[in-house]
Amino acid sequence: MTIKVNRRNGMETLRIALAQLACEDGRIEKNLARMDEVIEEYGTHHDLIVFPETYVMGFPEREVCRTLAQPLDGPVVHHLEQKAREADTLIVAGLYERDGENVYNTTVLVGPTGLLLSYRKTHLWVGEASRVEAGNSFQSCTWNGTKLGLLICYDIEFPETARAVASLGTELLIVTDGNMHPYGPVHRVALQARAQENQIFVAMANRIGEGRDGGEVTEFVGGSMIVDPYGRILVEVCTQQEEVVSASIDLSLVLESRKHYHYLNERRLQIVNLEKNSFDEKLEINR
Repeated sequence: MTIKVNRRNGMETLRIALAQLACEDGRIEKNLARMDEVIEEYGTHHDLIVFPETYVMGFPEREVCRTLAQPLDGPVVHHLEQKAREADTLIVAGLYERDGENVYNTTVLVGPTGLLLSYRKTHLWVGEASRVEAGNSFQSCTWNGTKLGLLICYDIEFPETARAVASLGTELLIVTDGNMHPYGPVHRVALQARAQENQIFVAMANRIGEGRDGGEVTEFVGGSMIVDPYGRILVEVCTQQEEVVSASIDLSLVLESRKHYHYLNERRLQIVNLEKNSFDEKLEINR
């Protein structure tokens, strides 16, 4: 594997591509073909390519979703592993994972050496529990000396999820998104907050175009972006159309942002007691 993280004068840069794409619900071959085009064009000169939530399969109805679901050692992940080897890059993409009788909304991180990390969405959006089960764990992995973590869409609206992943040492949090109108501003603010309050980079790729949720047409809002550890937006797609954008991030900024204060080390919200009475509620912290 060719190491493409650049080290010059103490700078460590990672080149990321965000693939903001339309998706055809339930059509694996069509979506994989679109992914292949992006990987072939951008993979060789990027360290990481990020695709939207469940992009491989979209958001089909429950029975279709469960029919299309595959295990992590199935043909879809094997295909992504092959493309990662050919392009010598990392790929993050969403799919439906089958594990026995259960089906999960899962995002995988694959590289030239194979599957590096998988994450099952822990916080399911309204009605999503009719399609899939919720995951129950957070994980991270190390690639080329950098700690990477994953979250999916609605997860990012909960401060605890990013905090859990950041607590594992994560420096770059990658979010696969399927955010829709009118909630675009919610995720824009949440991404900045999660990056700033954990002093990490956050990169998110969202879907674009239309889909169907039952009989209703859904409009996906895009807004794919990368945010730095100070909560500053480094790159953002401001149009509601297909676009692949890229940016280089300086990983040394994580340590720089923690030089004078380190939220993860200085937090005191370790709750040891919750008292309730007729007048109020009281939280006590571990002193």
